[in-house]
Amino acid sequence: MKHSEFMKTAPAVLAVGNEYQIMVPVNYSAILWVQVGNRKYYDDSNGIFRSDTDMHRVCVPMSALDDAEEYTIYWREVMERKPYSPILGEEQSARFAFRPLKNDPIRMYMISDAHGMLEQPVAAGKKFIESYGGIDLLVLNGDILSNSGDSANFILYYQIIEALTGGEVPAIISRGNHDLRGKCAERLVDYMPGQCGRSYYTVRLGKLWAILLDLGEDKEDAHKEYNGTICCQDFRLRETEFFEQVAENGAAEYAADGVEHRIVISHVPFTRIDMAPVEEEQALYRKWVELLNEKINPEFILSGHTHWQYIAYPGEKYDSYGMRFPTVVGAYVDRENPYFAGCGIIWKQGGLRVIFNDGQEILKDQII
Repeated sequence: MKHSEFMKTAPAVLAVGNEYQIMVPVNYSAILWVQVGNRKYYDDSNGIFRSDTDMHRVCVPMSALDDAEEYTIYWREVMERKPYSPILGEEQSARFAFRPLKNDPIRMYMISDAHGMLEQPVAAGKKFIESYGGIDLLVLNGDILSNSGDSANFILYYQIIEALTGGEVPAIISRGNHDLRGKCAERLVDYMPGQCGRSYYTVRLGKLWAILLDLGEDKEDAHKEYNGTICCQDFRLRETEFFEQVAENGAAEYAADGVEHRIVISHVPFTRIDMAPVEEEQALYRKWVELLNEKINPEFILSGHTHWQYIAYPGEKYDSYGMRFPTVVGAYVDRENPYFAGCGIIWKQGGLRVIFNDGQEILKDQII
């Protein structure tokens, strides 16, 4: 269904923890809610409808939307929000089908490092969908933007998601280091999914469990490009505390009933020693790899950042800390031409199928 004039794009159904955050970028002030089955879910602030925003967020339990397999967006334009008797337009609505992640095998596609490009990454995603019969999960894994200098840039996430899912398939958005650049970077929490304001969290989608790790910037905090405006080293220490809690809470997370697949999503491939911004961070990333090895045992890490496509195996060139799993780095990018190639993952009997492709052809299709 084509989105209305009210919505800038179709809604994005974004997976966070055990809920979906339905994000709706809009063109004018309105109150908004979502109906799933017989239940209504509201975009409110402690019982007060939000209207002074160009991005609505409604949180819905995964189980509810997975069962219903459809949702309806309702809204009323706010003409004037007076202290007494605000003036609102008539109720309007748009219905969307939804397909939860239940397919076997699962078909996942990742776009990373688009750096402001729309046409090229969408073409690559559509080539994968055409070649492999569809998509069950879309991952936008950082640096989709060139920078966050203008909040208008954030619409690119939702334009890509609309083009490849139409609001009918779950998606995940992970932050990249270029997303930290610019005066609007501090407002990313209003335009991206997150958990309690955090950009790192776990996700459970059917048989799939994932942890999103956000390394922030790959340069030291004192680097001249930021001129003292970031504190990512402390951010990563707080994230490590969260990571340790997840690793120790296996029965409720990666070892819960029904989990068959475990992955790590990280824009930066932290298993490479040259990804650490300063020497002391090497010990931190070694600790992360040890937690993955000893506790979580993921099938792979999914990354971008390098603008190159490769699969790093344990004990080989890009294994700096003794990982026991491969790292799939899946975005080839040339911003000057421009050119983009992305990465698909298909779980199949006997192994993982990794596909690298651009908008014209399949570049690599192999079992790992």
